[in-house]
Amino acid sequence: MEKQPSHKGKRFAEEKSNKNKFLIPILILVAIIVIVGICIWLNCKKNNEYIPTNTDETNTIVDEPITETNTVKELEKVDVSELPNKMGNYKVIGELVIDKIDVKKNILEKTDDASLNLSVTKFYGGDINEIGNFCITGHNYKNLLKRLKELEVGDTFDLINKETQTKVTYKIYDIYTCNPDDIKCLYPPEEEVREVTLITCNPGGVTRLICKAREI
Repeated sequence: MEKQPSHKGKRFAEEKSNKNKFLIPILILVAIIVIVGICIWLNCKKNNEYIPTNTDETNTIVDEPITETNTVKELEKVDVSELPNKMGNYKVIGELVIDKIDVKKNILEKTDDASLNLSVTKFYGGDINEIGNFCITGHNYKNLLKRLKELEVGDTFDLINKETQTKVTYKIYDIYTCNPDDIKCLYPPEEEVREVTLITCNPGGVTRLICKAREI
């Protein structure tokens, strides 16, 4: 008479069968991953490709052409041989030319009582026609800036730098009156541009007339 397997033996056989059911798919999956990996490696080697391990874009150096962003115009060269080196004890650094009101004045390097009696003067800023706000002041005299009040927004004038022998044309974009203690007209422009501020007194000397202009 054939001996029947015990209850314990049946359970062991069932557990072994269940393990085999899970083991076979796992082995097949591992085999597929290995084969795919080998294929990728062989393909990269064939094409001589480099796969970087660091994918952080911040560490990636890309050679790109440098684009010139400076749009400042090249300055026009002019003859300054007629400009004197000095007026009195003051160095002449340039010339202000406003054709509309017949102004053609030497610009003196320093502002004080004596220089203001001679011509218009540099009041604030760097060099003539450089980037920034160059401020010129002059008395409200007939032979100086008395007719400045006749200018309007849109009018133009020229500024000549004696040392660099260059000329820039400026267009007026704002005209206003202010108190002597209001210095906002001296502030530099927010943009990288050439700017000129013309300053004189209104009749009576109580307020100031300001003309703001920028390079065309």
